[in-house]
Amino acid sequence: MALPVSWNAPDDLPANLARGDKVVHARTATSYALRRFRSNKLAVFGMILVAALCIFGFGAPILAPTSYSFADLMSANQFPNREHPMGTDTIGHDFLSRVMYGTRTSLVVGFAAVAVAAGIGIPLGLIAGLRGGWADFAIMRVVEIMTAFPGLLFAIFLMTVVGSGVGNIIFVIGITSWLTLCRLMRAQLLTLREQEYVTAARSAGATDVQIAVRHLLPNAVAPIIVALTLAIPTAIFAEAGLSYLGIGINEPTPSLGKMVADSAPYIRLYWYLGLFPTLAIALIMLGFSFVGDGLRDALDPRQV
Repeated sequence: MALPVSWNAPDDLPANLARGDKVVHARTATSYALRRFRSNKLAVFGMILVAALCIFGFGAPILAPTSYSFADLMSANQFPNREHPMGTDTIGHDFLSRVMYGTRTSLVVGFAAVAVAAGIGIPLGLIAGLRGGWADFAIMRVVEIMTAFPGLLFAIFLMTVVGSGVGNIIFVIGITSWLTLCRLMRAQLLTLREQEYVTAARSAGATDVQIAVRHLLPNAVAPIIVALTLAIPTAIFAEAGLSYLGIGINEPTPSLGKMVADSAPYIRLYWYLGLFPTLAIALIMLGFSFVGDGLRDALDPRQV
């Protein structure tokens, strides 16, 4: 009876396998992807950085020295010191607390906006790629029309219509950033639906929904995961830009972009007011970019 061997047989087979004591199962695609991800030092660093930023932001109610709205006018405009590691702003807010809560706001907007974009783009791309015909034509014409509008200007217009606030900015960023996900899903399905296993499933009487859930989505999920990961810092940067323009997050809710904007008149003297929120935005962008690049390489089936 032949013994099964793994893809990496010379390294994985134990010595007693030759005596028939145990059977080694072949590694799965997921295990190889995880191994490739762990071997990518920048990806691992990015994952650690993202985890640290999530703890820094979402742990603000517990870890922050004060509430983001607490102000002590007697302590205003203090440079970084032992009591206030990031200093205080012009009305006496502890700046470390403000940056922590601002990071939380940015992460919430990033994750939620990408969830909204995925909820719109992925189903529409799935319908366009799977059904084709009039459905594909109608969806792609909508995509082309929306692509004709500059993304930032369209977002600014929508924010002036719906008003500022966390919920509104999540909605606006979500409905202006689903186009890439829709196109990506459609392109994946246009390739996958011509495969032999899809034809065999149709011959066996499987419905479009069964084919999509059981065969197409599992094979298209890798590039979608990468796209979602890289979309998060883009959404965070969009929130920072809109808040910088004064049409994003309302006071007193802290926002990193608004903190950078508020620091502009004082940047020559109180340099830390612009440095720390800008550094937080840069670290968020850097961490998610490293994770996205690492996932792209790890989930690429051509990598060995």
